[in-house]
Amino acid sequence: PDWPTCWGEFIPPTSIEQVDEAYLEKKLPRFKKSAERFGRNPDEITVERLLEEYDPVQTWIEFTNRLLALPVLLANFLLMIACLRSQIMPKLGVSAFALVIISALTGIVVVASGLRSGVVTIHMALAFLQLFVLTYLSWAGVRPGSLRTQIAGPSRPQVMILLSCVMIEWAMGSQIREVTDRLMMEQGIASRGTWIDEISESFIYLIHRSFSWSILIAALWLGYKSRWKGKIPRLVLGLVFALMLMGLILSSSGIHAVVQVLHVGVAGGLVAAVYYWWLASKTPDGGGSGG
Repeated sequence: PDWPTCWGEFIPPTSIEQVDEAYLEKKLPRFKKSAERFGRNPDEITVERLLEEYDPVQTWIEFTNRLLALPVLLANFLLMIACLRSQIMPKLGVSAFALVIISALTGIVVVASGLRSGVVTIHMALAFLQLFVLTYLSWAGVRPGSLRTQIAGPSRPQVMILLSCVMIEWAMGSQIREVTDRLMMEQGIASRGTWIDEISESFIYLIHRSFSWSILIAALWLGYKSRWKGKIPRLVLGLVFALMLMGLILSSSGIHAVVQVLHVGVAGGLVAAVYYWWLASKTPDGGGSGG
């Protein structure tokens, strides 16, 4: 319920017995005010309710997330400095660092809003935007006189078909994740095993599940056109297969928590890989995209 501490401690408790109730009581007015500001009913915020919601696993996941944010912030800061000093795409270097700051601030709102679905989706969208910026920098940020990576075979418009399919699939997946967030808030984490029964009745879920085949077909088609030369086509196909396998596990295991997290992470990897493929593909006039 708090930030930058976690349950009143910089190193959070590992059991309900370690939670300081006096701290919660002291901070309760602030928690209520913050909850109301971000759309939650302040009357729902009580010490008893907070203690009921305490989950050591979720607490330490949040704590680990905050710890990982520090090296990400430092790495992007160093990247910005390198871009500014070398004058290689300085604006993108600054943009990458700014996006990390904005994402971190959004993370505070995510905590204060009680994992409000729309806020979480915006937080994830910012993370994907960071992927686009960093992927472009990794491809285009070469020193003057150096050639950018090129992938033979399909053209940019052809790879854009796959990239568009991936982004549509991500948008539908975000809506499904919002449903799981709502079910967690309404029914509690203990009911996770029954969530798939309600999710499977959703029209968007049925489209999401079937639409993955279009991504597989597009990846196979583009890989064939590239004659599977280079690492990117094979990487993309491997990530698509991994996502489809995890989707199958999620639908048959009751939205397994670890697999759900991996599913989101691998989806991010797929977006970055396909975007890199698009950048490195030849332009419609038949020329290379390097320069």
